[in-house]
Amino acid sequence: MEPKTIQELVHYIGIFGRKTAAQIKNDRDDYDRYSFDEYQRTAKAVAGYLERSRHLRKEDMVVIYSDNRPEWMMAYLGIVYNGLWAVPLDAKLTDLEVKNLLTDCGAKVMFVSKSLYDNLSSEPEVMQQIQEFIIFDEIHGIHDRKVRRFRDIVDEGKKIDVKDHPVTEDDVASLIYTSGTTGSPKGVLLTHRNFSHQFRALSRSVPITVEDTELCLLPLHHTFEFSVQLTCLYCGATITYAESLRPNKMLANIRETGVTIMIGVPLIFEKLYEGIMRNIRALSFPLKPFVMGLFYFTGGLNKVTGNAAGKRIFGFLRKKAGLDGVKYMISGAAPLNYKVAAGFDTLGLTLLNGYGLTESSPVIAVNRLDRKIKNESVGIPIPGVEVKIDNPDSDGQGEILTRSASVMKGYFRNPKATAEVIDSENWLHTGDIGTLDAEGYLHVTGRKKNIIVTPGGKNVYPEEIEDKLTESPFILEALIVGIPEAEHSKGETIYCYVVPNYEYFDNYCSVNGHKLTDEFVEQTVDQAVREVSVQLADYKKIKGWRIRREEFQKTSTKKIKRYLFSGKDFINS
Repeated sequence: MEPKTIQELVHYIGIFGRKTAAQIKNDRDDYDRYSFDEYQRTAKAVAGYLERSRHLRKEDMVVIYSDNRPEWMMAYLGIVYNGLWAVPLDAKLTDLEVKNLLTDCGAKVMFVSKSLYDNLSSEPEVMQQIQEFIIFDEIHGIHDRKVRRFRDIVDEGKKIDVKDHPVTEDDVASLIYTSGTTGSPKGVLLTHRNFSHQFRALSRSVPITVEDTELCLLPLHHTFEFSVQLTCLYCGATITYAESLRPNKMLANIRETGVTIMIGVPLIFEKLYEGIMRNIRALSFPLKPFVMGLFYFTGGLNKVTGNAAGKRIFGFLRKKAGLDGVKYMISGAAPLNYKVAAGFDTLGLTLLNGYGLTESSPVIAVNRLDRKIKNESVGIPIPGVEVKIDNPDSDGQGEILTRSASVMKGYFRNPKATAEVIDSENWLHTGDIGTLDAEGYLHVTGRKKNIIVTPGGKNVYPEEIEDKLTESPFILEALIVGIPEAEHSKGETIYCYVVPNYEYFDNYCSVNGHKLTDEFVEQTVDQAVREVSVQLADYKKIKGWRIRREEFQKTSTKKIKRYLFSGKDFINS
């Protein structure tokens, strides 16, 4: 019987027994490995401890505030096993932000890594609210009766005959804060039904088997990584926790543990792609022009053969990079640069673009191996998920709506905000703009809140122009802003910030004999902006641009913090 709650999933994973469920590199340059049996026993022990020793009851909340590690997921499974709510927090939050969220949810127990506990220990309000800190690491030097070691509470819990309490599909499993960490928090309530629908649907959308190993790169509080890990547990796959996002460490983890699946945000794949291309550009003569010529030749062949040509021609390069065993990669959580997707195809690496949001647990659509891969789209809806375009314009663009068992229960203590995004027919209004093509592939073209309205009343989606700009190898990042045409005008015209790809400029100049000067950078960027602008409709044309020397500040999911930039800033900077 397929598990319909996470409690049932904990029972279910026992079928995989002593097989490795997760592994992480230790200080001895080896891997600590944890079996499915150990995951199951530890989860039940945590559940027993929280009930008997901490006297927590259904719907009480427990926080997880830690970096990625196998114990994170074991703690989570134990928290929700008998109906408690897990509150995962981003390990990169400031102490003030953590305090704000703890005040909002009222949790009294926290699972935490030692380094983050050390930071919180200087916050008196946090220390007063939390009645017990359960630390995943050793606790030498901590003299606080509120502090327990994870290993100790598990040992204590294993002595308890834990009883299963009724947990329904509609019971909340996670309270996930998506915004408002410094103001009014907005917490998403995701149920056992939401997550069970996700791991069953994902297992039918992309092949994950007992033979696979997934490389965990994203933080576990992020619903994309979390749902994929639930799917790995459901399918009996192994999870390798990356010791670092540095390419050399990441590639070592891939080689040493036989990684076959990678999940990440676009920035990770952009960095990986740039690293491969940087190595190619660093080759000596005559190998470099030969490989670069082969790269462009293969790119042309791939347009006819899919990525079959790349798989055959660039096998030697994938092997050298340690990526020859990777079956596929999935990109989500932010728009994927099509230049990077095409580059992966050329190299024979299978990258699947997908789409979702926390409120839908999160995956809505993904490209699939058993269908044509169209990475200019975000793929087709996963099984059991409906998608429609609301009030489409003449180009077929409108707000993306979705309906499924993955859609959240609502926002925590905020029925007004819930009613604003889930309508009477249970459609979730995503706030994203997109189209559905004739083959049923979903295309995301912009964000409703980011729309720029021109003086002529035309809608401009910044992301569409930014994607075109970053196709140039000379442009690392671009941000489109709207500037009022006149003082009292409500309409805006199009301007942009550009972050040059200085690393590419440096390599380009050394190879082609140019002197790298500010003037050369400005002329090259100007030419790239003009080439994009000439392709755009008149109302979308870029009226001006400005160089920004530093990369834009980003969220934990690597999305640019747009709210930090406006047309007024552009005028005054």
